[in-house]
This record gives sequence, structure tokens and C-alpha cells, in this order.
Amino acid sequence: MEYKDFSDQKIVNVKCDFCGRDMECPEEMLKTSKKHMCSTCFKNPDNLKGEDIGKVHIDMPMEEIDEIMAGRMAEELSEKAFPMMWSSEKKELRRLSKKEMSKEAFEAGIYVGIQFMFDYMKKMEEMFEEDIE
Repeated sequence: MEYKDFSDQKIVNVKCDFCGRDMECPEEMLKTSKKHMCSTCFKNPDNLKGEDIGKVHIDMPMEEIDEIMAGRMAEELSEKAFPMMWSSEKKELRRLSKKEMSKEAFEAGIYVGIQFMFDYMKKMEEMFEEDIE
């Protein structure tokens, strides 16, 4: 999904094609968007089924982007990765108690979060070093 800065564009009022709520749209996006979706409707994954998301203008406040996108990415990755993991690990996982299973999942989530943080810090450091040179 591509994010563009339309802050210098003329803004027009449109209706969300999913719930009818009033929302704003940069005038230029009227040329490329087939539908408009408010942030509330975007939070419901059922609204995106069968939609070419590249052709839907989503009016989302900047302060909501990180939370919504993190949740959406986690859902999509889980839908794709879980079946592969389950098929290869189900015998071992079935031996675990519910508490042990929960702890494994919790630790895996923490590990991924910490690893992401370290990767992000490394990228920031590399960018900082490039700026100095």
C-alpha cells in the first residue's frame, strides 16, 4: 500500500462507499480511486474482501496508521504463516499443556518484537552514519 502526502492538495468532501459517513478526499485522488473508505470501515477486514485495495481511497488519521497497519499485518502474516507452522509442528505442540502453549506463543511474540526493535535501531544507526558522511 502506498502512502502519499496530499497536504498541499485541495480537499473535497465525499461519502464512504461502505457506511455513507462524510469524509475528506484530496481532489487528485478522485481521478484514481474507484471507492472511498473511512478509517472505521477499514478496521473491519470483511469490508476489504473482493476489493482492489489499490483503487480504494482510505481516509485515515495519521495517529491511527501505525496501530491499524500493525494489526492488519499481524493478521495477514498469521493467516499465511500459522498453517505452515502448524503442519510442521503440530505433534510437538499437541504435547504441550494450554499454559505451556500460551507461554510459547507469548515468548515468540516478545522475541519478534525485540528482534524488530533491534533491526530498526540498526537501520537508524546506518542512516545516521550515512548522513554524517
